[in-house]
Amino acid sequence: MEFSEAGYAIGSDEWDDNIPDNWDDSIPDKWDNNILDTFKVFPSATKPQKGGLHLFADYDFTATYQMEEEKFPAHIIRKEDMKLKDVVKEHVLPFLPAKSLMKFRAVSKEWDKWIGGPLLTYQQSFLCQSLSGYFYQDTKMGWDPRFISLDHSASGVPNPALHFLPEKVKILSSCNGLLLCQGWEKYYVCNPATQDWKMLPLPQYYHGAEPAVVLAFEPSLRNIEVYYHVICAFPLLGQPIIGFEIYSSESNSWKCSSAYCTELENPSLVGGGLYMKGVVYYETTSNEVLAFAVKDELPAIISLPTMLVGRHGSLTQMEGELCYITAYNETGNVFLIDIYQGMEMSLKRSVSVNLGPNRSYTQECEVLPCVNSDAVVICVGSFIYLYHPREQKVERTMTSSGAIGYGRKFLPYINSLVTLH
Repeated sequence: MEFSEAGYAIGSDEWDDNIPDNWDDSIPDKWDNNILDTFKVFPSATKPQKGGLHLFADYDFTATYQMEEEKFPAHIIRKEDMKLKDVVKEHVLPFLPAKSLMKFRAVSKEWDKWIGGPLLTYQQSFLCQSLSGYFYQDTKMGWDPRFISLDHSASGVPNPALHFLPEKVKILSSCNGLLLCQGWEKYYVCNPATQDWKMLPLPQYYHGAEPAVVLAFEPSLRNIEVYYHVICAFPLLGQPIIGFEIYSSESNSWKCSSAYCTELENPSLVGGGLYMKGVVYYETTSNEVLAFAVKDELPAIISLPTMLVGRHGSLTQMEGELCYITAYNETGNVFLIDIYQGMEMSLKRSVSVNLGPNRSYTQECEVLPCVNSDAVVICVGSFIYLYHPREQKVERTMTSSGAIGYGRKFLPYINSLVTLH
Protein backbone atom coordinates (compact mmCIF):
# COMPACT_ATOMS: atom_id res chain seq x y z
CA MET A 1 0.00 0.00 0.00
CA GLU A 2 1.49 3.32 -1.07
CA PHE A 3 0.71 6.59 0.68
CA SER A 4 1.45 10.14 -0.33
CA GLU A 5 1.59 13.71 0.88
CA ALA A 6 -1.81 15.31 0.71
CA GLY A 7 -3.93 18.37 1.08
CA TYR A 8 -7.70 18.38 0.88
CA ALA A 9 -9.27 17.92 -2.50
CA ILE A 10 -12.57 17.73 -4.30
CA GLY A 11 -11.40 16.94 -7.77
CA SER A 12 -8.23 18.99 -7.11
CA ASP A 13 -5.39 19.31 -4.63
CA GLU A 14 -6.91 22.07 -2.53
CA TRP A 15 -10.18 22.91 -0.87
CA ASP A 16 -11.64 25.55 1.39
CA ASP A 17 -13.50 24.65 4.57
CA ASN A 18 -15.99 27.51 4.03
CA ILE A 19 -18.22 25.73 1.52
CA PRO A 20 -21.87 26.55 2.44
CA ASP A 21 -22.45 28.89 -0.51
CA ASN A 22 -20.17 27.17 -2.99
CA TRP A 23 -21.01 23.55 -3.72
CA ASP A 24 -19.13 21.54 -6.28
CA ASP A 25 -21.72 20.59 -8.90
CA SER A 26 -19.45 17.84 -10.18
CA ILE A 27 -20.48 15.70 -7.21
CA PRO A 28 -24.02 14.37 -7.69
CA ASP A 29 -26.68 14.30 -5.01
CA LYS A 30 -27.25 10.59 -5.53
CA TRP A 31 -25.18 7.87 -3.93
CA ASP A 32 -22.75 5.94 -6.08
CA ASN A 33 -20.46 3.02 -5.49
CA ASN A 34 -17.42 5.27 -5.01
CA ILE A 35 -18.97 6.98 -2.00
CA LEU A 36 -20.09 3.70 -0.48
CA ASP A 37 -16.64 2.21 -1.02
CA THR A 38 -15.12 5.18 0.78
CA PHE A 39 -17.05 4.35 3.93
CA LYS A 40 -15.63 0.81 3.95
CA VAL A 41 -12.12 2.16 4.42
CA PHE A 42 -12.67 3.51 7.90
CA PRO A 43 -12.75 1.27 11.01
CA SER A 44 -14.96 2.00 13.97
CA ALA A 45 -13.79 4.46 16.56
CA THR A 46 -11.02 3.22 18.77
CA LYS A 47 -12.28 2.55 22.28
CA PRO A 48 -9.92 3.48 25.10
CA GLN A 49 -7.98 0.45 26.23
CA LYS A 50 -7.90 -0.35 29.92
CA GLY A 51 -4.58 -1.05 31.53
CA GLY A 52 -1.45 0.80 30.55
CA LEU A 53 -0.14 2.87 33.40
CA HIS A 54 -0.39 1.36 36.84
CA LEU A 55 1.31 2.93 39.78
CA PHE A 56 3.72 5.84 40.04
CA ALA A 57 4.95 5.93 43.59
CA ASP A 58 1.78 4.21 44.90
CA TYR A 59 -0.40 6.59 42.92
CA ASP A 60 -2.81 5.51 40.17
CA PHE A 61 -2.45 8.11 37.43
CA THR A 62 -5.04 6.58 35.13
CA ALA A 63 -7.80 6.78 37.72
CA THR A 64 -7.65 10.57 37.83
CA TYR A 65 -8.16 11.39 34.18
CA GLN A 66 -9.16 8.20 32.40
CA MET A 67 -11.40 8.62 29.41
CA GLU A 68 -14.83 7.14 29.70
CA GLU A 69 -15.79 4.69 26.98
CA GLU A 70 -17.71 6.30 24.17
CA LYS A 71 -20.18 3.70 22.98
CA PHE A 72 -21.69 3.47 19.55
CA PRO A 73 -25.42 2.71 19.79
CA ALA A 74 -25.97 -1.01 20.43
CA HIS A 75 -28.65 -1.02 17.78
CA ILE A 76 -30.25 1.28 15.29
CA ILE A 77 -34.04 1.50 15.35
CA ARG A 78 -35.17 0.44 11.90
CA LYS A 79 -37.75 2.53 10.11
CA GLU A 80 -39.38 1.44 6.90
CA ASP A 81 -38.98 4.88 5.39
CA MET A 82 -35.39 5.42 6.60
CA LYS A 83 -33.06 5.79 3.62
CA LEU A 84 -29.51 4.55 3.42
CA LYS A 85 -28.15 8.08 3.19
CA ASP A 86 -29.93 8.97 6.44
CA VAL A 87 -28.40 5.98 8.24
CA VAL A 88 -24.97 6.95 6.92
CA LYS A 89 -25.45 10.61 7.86
CA GLU A 90 -26.26 9.82 11.48
CA HIS A 91 -24.20 6.69 12.18
CA VAL A 92 -21.22 6.67 9.77
CA LEU A 93 -20.15 10.26 9.21
CA PRO A 94 -19.01 10.81 12.83
CA PHE A 95 -16.33 8.13 12.31
CA LEU A 96 -14.79 9.70 9.18
CA PRO A 97 -11.74 12.02 9.09
CA ALA A 98 -12.19 15.71 8.40
CA LYS A 99 -11.09 15.68 4.76
CA SER A 100 -13.69 13.08 3.83
CA LEU A 101 -16.41 15.00 5.65
CA MET A 102 -15.52 18.19 3.78
CA LYS A 103 -15.95 16.31 0.50
CA PHE A 104 -19.38 15.04 1.50
CA ARG A 105 -20.63 18.56 2.26
CA ALA A 106 -21.15 18.80 -1.50
CA VAL A 107 -23.62 15.88 -1.56
CA SER A 108 -26.59 18.10 -0.72
CA LYS A 109 -27.60 21.21 1.18
CA GLU A 110 -28.93 18.98 3.95
CA TRP A 111 -25.57 17.23 4.29
CA ASP A 112 -23.67 20.51 4.14
CA LYS A 113 -25.72 21.87 7.01
CA TRP A 114 -25.34 18.65 9.03
CA ILE A 115 -21.58 18.35 8.57
CA GLY A 116 -21.07 22.05 9.30
CA GLY A 117 -23.19 21.87 12.45
CA PRO A 118 -21.91 21.65 16.03
CA LEU A 119 -23.38 18.19 16.80
CA LEU A 120 -21.53 16.33 14.06
CA THR A 121 -18.34 18.27 14.84
CA TYR A 122 -18.61 17.31 18.50
CA GLN A 123 -19.32 13.63 17.75
CA GLN A 124 -16.52 13.32 15.20
CA SER A 125 -13.94 14.80 17.58
CA PHE A 126 -14.06 11.75 19.86
CA LEU A 127 -15.32 9.01 17.52
CA CYS A 128 -12.71 9.46 14.79
CA GLN A 129 -9.44 8.56 16.52
CA SER A 130 -7.37 6.84 13.83
CA LEU A 131 -3.87 8.09 13.02
CA SER A 132 -4.14 10.22 9.86
CA GLY A 133 -0.53 11.12 9.22
CA TYR A 134 2.38 13.23 10.44
CA PHE A 135 3.25 16.89 10.53
CA TYR A 136 6.89 17.18 9.58
CA GLN A 137 9.42 19.95 10.13
CA ASP A 138 13.08 20.40 9.40
CA THR A 139 15.29 23.25 10.57
CA LYS A 140 16.99 23.13 7.17
CA MET A 141 13.66 24.14 5.67
CA GLY A 142 13.21 27.02 8.11
CA TRP A 143 10.68 25.08 10.19
CA ASP A 144 8.12 25.33 7.41
CA PRO A 145 5.63 22.57 8.35
CA ARG A 146 4.48 19.91 5.92
CA PHE A 147 1.88 17.17 6.24
CA ILE A 148 2.44 13.54 5.27
CA SER A 149 -0.92 11.76 4.88
CA LEU A 150 -1.27 8.02 5.39
CA ASP A 151 -4.33 8.06 3.12
CA HIS A 152 -4.38 10.84 0.52
CA SER A 153 -8.04 10.32 -0.40
CA ALA A 154 -9.32 10.40 3.19
CA SER A 155 -7.08 12.54 5.40
CA GLY A 156 -5.42 15.88 4.82
CA VAL A 157 -5.32 19.57 5.71
CA PRO A 158 -5.91 22.56 3.41
CA ASN A 159 -2.85 24.54 4.54
CA PRO A 160 -0.07 22.29 5.90
CA ALA A 161 2.34 25.23 6.29
CA LEU A 162 -0.17 26.87 8.68
CA HIS A 163 -0.03 30.19 6.85
CA PHE A 164 -3.42 31.08 8.32
CA LEU A 165 -1.63 31.89 11.60
CA PRO A 166 -0.47 35.51 12.07
CA GLU A 167 3.22 34.61 11.97
CA LYS A 168 5.60 31.87 10.96
CA VAL A 169 5.60 29.08 13.54
CA LYS A 170 7.10 25.75 14.45
CA ILE A 171 4.91 22.97 15.77
CA LEU A 172 5.76 21.83 19.28
CA SER A 173 3.03 19.32 20.09
CA SER A 174 0.05 17.52 18.57
CA CYS A 175 -2.89 16.02 20.44
CA ASN A 176 -6.20 14.61 19.15
CA GLY A 177 -6.53 16.96 16.19
CA LEU A 178 -5.08 20.12 17.76
CA LEU A 179 -1.58 21.55 17.31
CA LEU A 180 0.48 23.65 19.70
CA CYS A 181 2.72 26.07 17.81
CA GLN A 182 5.34 28.64 18.78
CA GLY A 183 5.96 31.92 17.01
CA TRP A 184 8.52 34.57 17.89
CA GLU A 185 7.18 34.96 21.44
CA LYS A 186 3.65 33.61 21.42
CA TYR A 187 2.10 30.17 21.66
CA TYR A 188 -0.80 29.27 19.37
CA VAL A 189 -3.27 26.36 19.51
CA CYS A 190 -4.94 25.58 16.20
CA ASN A 191 -6.93 23.00 14.28
CA PRO A 192 -5.23 22.69 10.86
CA ALA A 193 -8.30 20.99 9.38
CA THR A 194 -10.65 23.91 10.06
CA GLN A 195 -7.97 26.63 10.36
CA ASP A 196 -9.42 27.75 13.69
CA TRP A 197 -6.74 29.12 16.03
CA LYS A 198 -6.21 30.84 19.35
CA MET A 199 -3.26 32.83 20.67
CA LEU A 200 -2.35 32.02 24.27
CA PRO A 201 -1.41 34.66 26.84
CA LEU A 202 2.27 34.97 27.67
CA PRO A 203 3.47 32.57 30.40
CA GLN A 204 4.87 33.84 33.68
CA TYR A 205 8.23 32.06 33.28
CA TYR A 206 10.74 31.96 30.46
CA HIS A 207 10.40 28.61 28.69
CA GLY A 208 13.47 28.88 26.48
CA ALA A 209 13.99 28.73 22.70
CA GLU A 210 13.25 24.97 22.61
CA PRO A 211 10.61 24.58 25.34
CA ALA A 212 9.55 21.17 26.65
CA VAL A 213 5.82 21.80 26.23
CA VAL A 214 3.01 19.33 25.62
CA LEU A 215 -0.57 19.92 24.53
CA ALA A 216 -3.07 17.83 26.55
CA PHE A 217 -6.54 17.50 25.03
CA GLU A 218 -8.97 14.69 25.81
CA PRO A 219 -12.03 14.61 23.50
CA SER A 220 -14.91 12.88 25.26
CA LEU A 221 -18.62 12.97 25.98
CA ARG A 222 -17.94 15.11 29.04
CA ASN A 223 -15.58 17.60 27.42
CA ILE A 224 -18.22 19.49 25.43
CA GLU A 225 -16.45 22.83 25.91
CA VAL A 226 -13.21 21.43 24.36
CA TYR A 227 -11.03 22.38 27.32
CA TYR A 228 -7.32 21.63 26.99
CA HIS A 229 -4.05 22.23 28.84
CA VAL A 230 -0.51 23.14 27.86
CA ILE A 231 2.17 21.86 30.24
CA CYS A 232 5.72 23.19 30.20
CA ALA A 233 8.48 21.47 32.18
CA PHE A 234 11.45 23.76 32.71
CA PRO A 235 14.69 23.58 34.78
CA LEU A 236 15.12 26.20 37.47
CA LEU A 237 18.18 28.32 36.79
CA GLY A 238 21.27 27.10 38.62
CA GLN A 239 19.41 24.22 40.30
CA PRO A 240 18.87 20.53 39.41
CA ILE A 241 15.12 20.99 39.75
CA ILE A 242 12.32 20.76 37.19
CA GLY A 243 9.30 23.02 37.62
CA PHE A 244 5.98 22.96 35.80
CA GLU A 245 3.85 25.78 34.39
CA ILE A 246 0.34 24.92 33.21
CA TYR A 247 -2.01 26.75 30.89
CA SER A 248 -5.76 26.02 31.15
CA SER A 249 -8.09 27.00 28.32
CA GLU A 250 -10.96 27.05 30.81
CA SER A 251 -9.44 29.97 32.72
CA ASN A 252 -7.32 31.22 29.78
CA SER A 253 -4.36 31.67 32.12
CA TRP A 254 -1.06 30.15 33.20
CA LYS A 255 -0.21 28.99 36.70
CA CYS A 256 2.94 27.62 38.26
CA SER A 257 2.44 24.21 39.81
CA SER A 258 3.50 23.63 43.40
CA ALA A 259 4.99 20.31 42.27
CA TYR A 260 8.70 19.99 41.52
CA CYS A 261 10.91 17.12 40.39
CA THR A 262 14.33 16.79 42.04
CA GLU A 263 15.08 13.13 41.29
CA LEU A 264 16.34 13.25 37.71
CA GLU A 265 19.99 12.37 37.23
CA ASN A 266 20.19 15.06 34.56
CA PRO A 267 17.43 17.72 34.44
CA SER A 268 17.91 18.29 30.69
CA LEU A 269 14.72 17.49 28.78
CA VAL A 270 14.63 16.37 25.14
CA GLY A 271 12.12 18.71 23.49
CA GLY A 272 8.35 18.01 23.21
CA GLY A 273 6.74 15.04 24.85
CA LEU A 274 3.81 12.64 24.72
CA TYR A 275 0.36 12.87 26.31
CA MET A 276 -1.97 9.95 26.97
CA LYS A 277 -4.67 9.12 29.52
CA GLY A 278 -4.13 12.16 31.70
CA VAL A 279 -0.33 11.95 31.93
CA VAL A 280 2.40 13.88 30.12
CA TYR A 281 5.73 12.17 29.41
CA TYR A 282 9.06 13.89 28.68
CA GLU A 283 12.21 12.12 27.56
CA THR A 284 15.45 13.27 29.17
CA THR A 285 19.16 13.03 28.42
CA SER A 286 19.66 10.70 31.41
CA ASN A 287 17.84 7.66 29.97
CA GLU A 288 14.79 8.44 32.08
CA VAL A 289 11.25 9.62 31.43
CA LEU A 290 9.68 12.38 33.46
CA ALA A 291 5.93 11.74 33.93
CA PHE A 292 3.45 14.36 35.14
CA ALA A 293 -0.21 13.74 36.01
CA VAL A 294 -2.06 16.81 34.73
CA LYS A 295 -5.13 16.83 36.95
CA ASP A 296 -3.41 16.18 40.28
CA GLU A 297 -0.03 17.71 39.33
CA LEU A 298 2.10 14.78 40.47
CA PRO A 299 5.52 14.04 38.91
CA ALA A 300 7.21 10.65 38.69
CA ILE A 301 10.19 9.06 36.96
CA ILE A 302 10.33 6.00 34.70
CA SER A 303 13.66 4.35 33.88
CA LEU A 304 14.25 3.41 30.25
CA PRO A 305 16.19 0.35 29.12
CA THR A 306 19.88 0.88 28.39
CA MET A 307 20.40 1.28 24.66
CA LEU A 308 23.32 -0.06 22.68
CA VAL A 309 25.29 2.37 20.53
CA GLY A 310 23.54 2.98 17.23
CA ARG A 311 20.04 2.11 18.44
CA HIS A 312 17.36 4.75 18.61
CA GLY A 313 14.05 4.69 20.44
CA SER A 314 10.91 6.71 20.96
CA LEU A 315 8.06 6.91 23.43
CA THR A 316 4.81 5.95 21.72
CA GLN A 317 1.29 4.75 22.30
CA MET A 318 0.54 1.27 21.03
CA GLU A 319 -2.80 -0.49 21.53
CA GLY A 320 -3.62 1.94 24.34
CA GLU A 321 -0.38 1.27 26.23
CA LEU A 322 2.68 3.41 26.85
CA CYS A 323 5.64 1.84 25.02
CA TYR A 324 9.24 2.56 24.26
CA ILE A 325 10.22 1.17 20.86
CA THR A 326 13.68 0.88 19.36
CA ALA A 327 14.75 -0.07 15.85
CA TYR A 328 18.11 -1.01 14.41
CA ASN A 329 19.18 -1.91 10.88
CA GLU A 330 20.89 -5.26 11.39
CA THR A 331 21.87 -5.92 7.82
CA GLY A 332 20.66 -4.94 4.37
CA ASN A 333 16.89 -4.51 4.53
CA VAL A 334 16.42 -6.38 7.85
CA PHE A 335 15.55 -4.29 10.92
CA LEU A 336 15.41 -5.43 14.55
CA ILE A 337 12.47 -3.94 16.48
CA ASP A 338 12.30 -4.11 20.29
CA ILE A 339 9.07 -3.17 22.09
CA TYR A 340 9.30 -2.25 25.79
CA GLN A 341 6.08 -1.83 27.74
CA GLY A 342 4.70 -1.14 31.21
CA MET A 343 5.97 0.88 34.14
CA GLU A 344 9.01 -1.34 34.43
CA MET A 345 9.65 -0.94 30.68
CA SER A 346 10.42 -4.62 30.25
CA LEU A 347 11.00 -6.13 26.83
CA LYS A 348 7.68 -7.48 25.55
CA ARG A 349 8.60 -8.34 22.01
CA SER A 350 11.63 -8.47 19.74
CA VAL A 351 11.23 -9.13 16.03
CA SER A 352 13.27 -8.90 12.85
CA VAL A 353 11.38 -7.31 9.96
CA ASN A 354 12.20 -7.10 6.28
CA LEU A 355 11.35 -3.52 5.29
CA GLY A 356 12.90 -3.61 1.81
CA PRO A 357 14.02 -2.70 -0.71
CA ASN A 358 17.02 -5.02 -1.02
CA ARG A 359 20.34 -3.30 -0.44
CA SER A 360 23.84 -4.33 0.57
CA TYR A 361 24.38 -1.58 3.15
CA THR A 362 22.85 -0.63 6.48
CA GLN A 363 20.98 2.62 6.99
CA GLU A 364 20.15 4.78 9.99
CA CYS A 365 16.51 4.64 11.08
CA GLU A 366 14.21 6.53 13.44
CA VAL A 367 11.15 5.30 15.38
CA LEU A 368 8.30 7.81 15.15
CA PRO A 369 5.73 8.45 17.88
CA CYS A 370 2.32 6.98 17.17
CA VAL A 371 -1.20 7.27 18.64
CA ASN A 372 -4.29 5.05 18.62
CA SER A 373 -2.69 2.41 16.45
CA ASP A 374 -1.28 -1.11 16.61
CA ALA A 375 1.58 -0.17 14.29
CA VAL A 376 5.28 0.48 14.79
CA VAL A 377 6.24 3.46 12.64
CA ILE A 378 9.83 3.71 11.40
CA CYS A 379 11.45 6.34 9.19
CA VAL A 380 14.29 5.13 6.97
CA GLY A 381 15.77 7.70 4.62
CA SER A 382 12.92 9.19 2.60
CA PHE A 383 10.38 6.52 3.55
CA ILE A 384 8.04 5.87 6.46
CA TYR A 385 7.21 2.23 7.19
CA LEU A 386 4.24 1.03 9.25
CA TYR A 387 4.79 -2.44 10.65
CA HIS A 388 1.72 -4.20 12.09
CA PRO A 389 2.94 -6.97 14.45
CA ARG A 390 -0.36 -8.86 14.58
CA GLU A 391 -0.81 -9.13 10.83
CA GLN A 392 2.95 -9.09 10.19
CA LYS A 393 2.23 -6.57 7.45
CA VAL A 394 4.35 -3.64 6.26
CA GLU A 395 3.08 -0.45 4.59
CA ARG A 396 5.23 2.30 3.14
CA THR A 397 4.92 6.00 2.29
CA MET A 398 7.45 8.46 0.91
CA THR A 399 8.28 11.52 3.03
CA SER A 400 10.40 13.41 0.48
CA SER A 401 12.29 14.67 3.52
CA GLY A 402 15.79 13.45 2.85
CA ALA A 403 18.21 11.82 5.24
CA ILE A 404 17.73 11.49 8.96
CA GLY A 405 19.49 14.18 10.91
CA TYR A 406 19.35 16.75 13.67
CA GLY A 407 16.37 19.06 13.52
CA ARG A 408 13.85 16.72 11.94
CA LYS A 409 10.61 16.34 13.82
CA PHE A 410 7.55 14.18 13.16
CA LEU A 411 4.31 14.74 15.08
CA PRO A 412 1.40 12.26 14.81
CA TYR A 413 -1.89 13.83 13.79
CA ILE A 414 -5.60 12.90 13.85
CA ASN A 415 -7.76 14.58 11.18
CA SER A 416 -10.44 16.07 13.44
CA LEU A 417 -13.11 18.79 13.15
CA VAL A 418 -12.82 19.72 16.83
CA THR A 419 -13.78 23.36 17.37
CA LEU A 420 -11.76 25.82 19.46
CA HIS A 421 -13.70 28.13 21.76
